[in-house]
Amino acid sequence: NLFLNYVPQWLEPSENVLEDYFSGESSFYVSKHIRGWLQPMVWWTIFLTVLAFVMLCINTIIRKQWIERERLTYPLIDLPFEMTRKRFWANRLLWAGFSIAFGINLINGLNVLFPAIPKIPLSYNLATHFVERPWNTIGSWPGMPIQANPFIIGLTFAIPRGLLFSCWFFYLIWKLQYILGSMAGVNIPQYPFANQQILGGYLGIAVVTLWLARTHLRAVFEGVFGIRSNADDSAEPMRYRTAVWGALLGIAFVTGFCHRAGISVGFALAFFGIYFIILFAFTRMRAELGPLMHGIHYFGPFQLIVSIIGSHRISAQTLTASAPYWTHTKEFLNKPMPGYLESFKLAERSDIDTQKLWKVCLLATFLSVAVTFWAFLDLGYKWGGPGAWRGNLAYNAISRLLRQPTDPDATQLSATAFGMIFVFVGTALRLRLFWWPLYPLAYPLAGYYYFNYLWFPFFACWLIKRIILKYGGLRAYRDVLPLFLGLVLGDFVLGRVGDHWAADG
Repeated sequence: NLFLNYVPQWLEPSENVLEDYFSGESSFYVSKHIRGWLQPMVWWTIFLTVLAFVMLCINTIIRKQWIERERLTYPLIDLPFEMTRKRFWANRLLWAGFSIAFGINLINGLNVLFPAIPKIPLSYNLATHFVERPWNTIGSWPGMPIQANPFIIGLTFAIPRGLLFSCWFFYLIWKLQYILGSMAGVNIPQYPFANQQILGGYLGIAVVTLWLARTHLRAVFEGVFGIRSNADDSAEPMRYRTAVWGALLGIAFVTGFCHRAGISVGFALAFFGIYFIILFAFTRMRAELGPLMHGIHYFGPFQLIVSIIGSHRISAQTLTASAPYWTHTKEFLNKPMPGYLESFKLAERSDIDTQKLWKVCLLATFLSVAVTFWAFLDLGYKWGGPGAWRGNLAYNAISRLLRQPTDPDATQLSATAFGMIFVFVGTALRLRLFWWPLYPLAYPLAGYYYFNYLWFPFFACWLIKRIILKYGGLRAYRDVLPLFLGLVLGDFVLGRVGDHWAADG
C-alpha cells in the first residue's frame, strides 16, 4: 500500500519466481526462474560496471598527483609486490613470521576440533574492567578489545609511524567523547554522532585533497578543453580526455538510469555526487594510510540528503526507487576504487602497461558482478534466499520515512560540519607547523566501529617501529619487514586451507 506501485518493474524479478527463491528446496536452473531474473540481472550488472568505469576514470585523473608527485606510500601493496621477487622467498625472517602465524592458527583450528588442545588467545576485551559510570560508556558494543591477529599486525607494520600514532591517539579521543558525555549527563540518542562526524571527516578529506591537487587538476582540465597545458598523459592508463569525458558520460548514464527507475534527477545527481566524493576520500586514505577497514555505518548519501532537506520534500516515488541503493551504501565496505589505484601503483613499480590493466580491471569487475548474482540465485533456490535481511533494512527504512516524514535534522548536520571542520583545522596545522604530529585523515578512520579491533595493532606497531628506528635506523626496519609480511602470508595461507577443508566437510 505504501510503495509497491512505485517499484520499477524492469529492475525487479517477476513475482512468480520469488517464492521458490526465499523458501529454497528448488533450483535456479528452471526456464521460469532464469527468465524472471534475467532482465534485472543484466541491468544491474551494467549499472555496477558503469560505476566501476567512472571510478577508473577518476583514478586516472588523480594517479600522477598521488603516485608520482606526492609519492604516497600505499602500504597494502608491499606484500604482493615483494612476492614477485625471488630473493623475498629466500629470507629467513619471512619464513619465521610465516611459521609463527601458521602455527598459531593451526593450534587454534585444532582446538575447535579437539577442545583438549589448548588455545592461544588472540583477543581480550578491556571493557570488562570498566563497569562504573562514566567509564562504562566505552564498554558498549564492541567494547575496547585487544585484538592481536597476526595478519593485522603484519599489515599494520607497513603504515608510516606518524599515521599509526594518529590513529590510536584519535581512537582514545573518540572514547573520551563518550566518557565526557556521560559525565555531563548527555542523554541524546546517537551521541556523539560518530557516523555523522565520520562522514563530515571524509567530505573534508576530499575537499582538502582536491585543493592540494588543484594545480594538477587545472592542467588536466585545461588540456581536455583545448587550452594550452603541460599535462602529459602519455603514461596514463587512458588519455585525460577519455577519462574526463568517460566520467561525465558515466555519471550521465547513472543519472539517467536512476531517473528511468523513478528517481528525480536532482536527487540522483546529489546522491552520486556525494557517493563519489566519499569514495575519492577512501581512495586517498588507502593510498596514504592503508587501513584494513574503513567505512561509514548507516550515514551515507541517502541519510545526508534526508538530513539536509527532510524526507517530506522527497517524493514517495524517489524514496522507493532509491531503496536498492541503501544496501549499496549503508556501510561503504569493499568498494573497488581504492583497489584500482593500488593496482596502478603496483603496475608503476613493476613496469606493467596500465593502458591494458584498466581494461582487465573493468572486465574482472563485470565478471565478478555477474558471478555474484549467479551465486546468490543458485544458493537461494537451493537453501532459501541468502541476504534477504538487506532488503528488509532498505524497505523498512523507506516505510518509516513514508509513514513519518522528517524535517531537516540540524543536530546531525552540525555533527557532519564538525567532522569537516576538524579535518580542515588539522590539515592547516599539519601544513603550517612542521612539528605537528597528528594526521587529520586518521580521525574518521578511528571513529569507525571496526577500528575497535584495530587500535591495539596500530599502537603495538607504532611502539615497535619507534624502538626499531631509534636503535637500528631505517636499515633495521627494512631488514625486519619480511618478518611481518610473513605473518600476513602465514595467516592467510592456513586460513584459506581451513576454509577449503570446512567447505569440503
